[in-house]
Amino acid sequence: MIRLTSTVSLLVAFAFLISCQTYSTGLQQSVARAEEMSAVAALKIIASAQQAYALSNGGSYGTFQQLCEGGYLDERFNSATPEIKDYVLSMDVSGNSYRLNADPARAGEQAGRHLYTDSTSPLIRVNATQPATAKDPLMQP
Repeated sequence: MIRLTSTVSLLVAFAFLISCQTYSTGLQQSVARAEEMSAVAALKIIASAQQAYALSNGGSYGTFQQLCEGGYLDERFNSATPEIKDYVLSMDVSGNSYRLNADPARAGEQAGRHLYTDSTSPLIRVNATQPATAKDPLMQP
């Protein structure tokens, strides 16, 4: 009887530990997804700012600094590589086109996916393991 009680107690403790680990992992992934959604929102804001900037500048797109100086973006973006909610933003601008990336600032399970958009489409592309490009799959809702 004591052996059965000990075995049951051990199984209950083991199940409790597994459920705590699952909860913690789920919580970490939820934080990563929330940060990812902030990065998605930032990409959309930047894309809108680029469209407005291009209309006022003969079809040319601007850098983060130019967009901020022109009042199209706020000061959070006034850097060569601004960081928004654990995502580092980078943009390559060449005249009539731009490429925009948002990459997780940290690695591991807490890191979100790599994001990409450009001047040819407002759609966002994702890559789980490396900086996203125009060849990566579209973000699914």
